[in-house]
Amino acid sequence: MTRMRRLAAGVVLAFAVQSTPSCLLVEYSDHLVDERTRGNFVTQPASIGGLLGFIIGIPIDIVGLPITYPIYRLNKSEGEENLDPLSTLLFPSFVLWRTGVLVIGAPLDLLEFTFYRAWQRPSVRELPELEIDELRPAGQDRSEDEQRLPSTSLDSTGQGTGAP
Repeated sequence: MTRMRRLAAGVVLAFAVQSTPSCLLVEYSDHLVDERTRGNFVTQPASIGGLLGFIIGIPIDIVGLPITYPIYRLNKSEGEENLDPLSTLLFPSFVLWRTGVLVIGAPLDLLEFTFYRAWQRPSVRELPELEIDELRPAGQDRSEDEQRLPSTSLDSTGQGTGAP
């Protein structure tokens, strides 16, 4: 009976992994280690899990080098000029890095969301606005950006005139 339960759990897990687009998992793992979107309760252990996953993957990278190096050379010879050798040669470490972040960070994220973030007011500022603030030079404030945006005024019919 336990074999059937294990098989059923394996099938459910395989279906869940296959039905989830990989780009969502990568984006979610980025959010788990981003201090702007998660608290230290999640980011610190998730970062440690990612580091451990990467370290565990290094011996696998060395063993897999006879496979990954010809793949890299083949892609390079086909004209992929922007091909990053590290992303191909260290592929197992990168996969285990993301896996470590997800395995440790996702349960903690669920706990933090259930007991903390779900009860807090949502932030007025969203992630794209926070990223823009990081790119803005230190001496420039938000009012300078708002002054550069064209404004429109409404005429008596409620249509925009296009004039400031």
